[in-house]
Amino acid sequence: MRVLHVTEAMGSGVLSLIDSLSRRQAEAGAEVRVLFVPRPETPADDALRRRFHRRVQLVRLSTGSRTRDLHALYREVRDAQGFDVVHAHSSYAGVVVRLALRDRRSPESVFYSPHGFAFLRLDLPRVARLVARAIERAAARRSTLVLTSPSEFEIAAAALRPPRAHLLQTGVPSESVAARPRPRDPDRRPVVGMIGRVTHQKAPWRFAAAARALGDRADFVWIGGGDPADERRWFGDAPVRVTGWVSPTDLASLIDGLDVLLFPSLWEGMSLSLIQAQAQGIPAVVSDVVGNRDSVDDGVTGFVRDGDDALIAATALLLDDASLRARMSAAALAWARRALTDDRIGHDSLTIYSHALPTPEDSR
Repeated sequence: MRVLHVTEAMGSGVLSLIDSLSRRQAEAGAEVRVLFVPRPETPADDALRRRFHRRVQLVRLSTGSRTRDLHALYREVRDAQGFDVVHAHSSYAGVVVRLALRDRRSPESVFYSPHGFAFLRLDLPRVARLVARAIERAAARRSTLVLTSPSEFEIAAAALRPPRAHLLQTGVPSESVAARPRPRDPDRRPVVGMIGRVTHQKAPWRFAAAARALGDRADFVWIGGGDPADERRWFGDAPVRVTGWVSPTDLASLIDGLDVLLFPSLWEGMSLSLIQAQAQGIPAVVSDVVGNRDSVDDGVTGFVRDGDDALIAATALLLDDASLRARMSAAALAWARRALTDDRIGHDSLTIYSHALPTPEDSR
């Protein structure tokens, strides 16, 4: 099977998911190409090449202008030949791909994963969110949705009523799940962390509020970075250390150094960094949004909470109770092995795609 993945959001979680998905598909024997428009945080070509499976072909489109990039993406997708299926990732690519292929492919062979619906973005005006939902609902008829979390699937079913939709289990490789919780020095000051870009979506002001409220009990570190002006505006005088961009190896090491993950984002698709923290045995306090509520077993591997005060209270509870942290750490590893691995993502995605391929009866 020949698969074309397309995205204009080649960074952060979308990059991680496409890497995982294309890798597993290549390992399953598929011929895979990834066509992408870079973002500022997209790694350089040599770094991407080292990261992706050697049999995955990477094609970068970059004109220096976002508008021209999307036009180039449209033309490239429209002219692409020989692929059994096309899979778009993220909102803009979803629109571009479905427009480009509307009269060239059946909706069954055009797949779309939003990785966080635009109409859930709380940084957009209500009217813009309503328009985004209307666009998604109309475009859903021109594709097959592939959703990456149960709650995202539920939102899609209720808001879009898509004629075709599938749930695809995402996560981390099972071999990356820690065998046992990392030993903790009882005399060491606890560390609370967050993983992600410093953007409105990740609600850095919530993390800053927790650091101000609980800074006498723990150190607070934000693993990632963003625009320096945003960092100053949202963190201000809060006792938060911002690491800036880190490599995957450094990320795993920094996660190991956490005692609690505070993940207060406003919306998500399915955060692989949150899943990675659970797979390394880190109890998590997360906002009650799509994806987060699927990644944390509430009351067992962490807490799912709604509202700033509730997030701070749950974080305080974990900081004050080392035995609770230890129990949730062990439970997070068991949960990750059971529910948060990507071992079947290649096989399952190709099975989903196979429904779009003509059968011998169709070709007669």
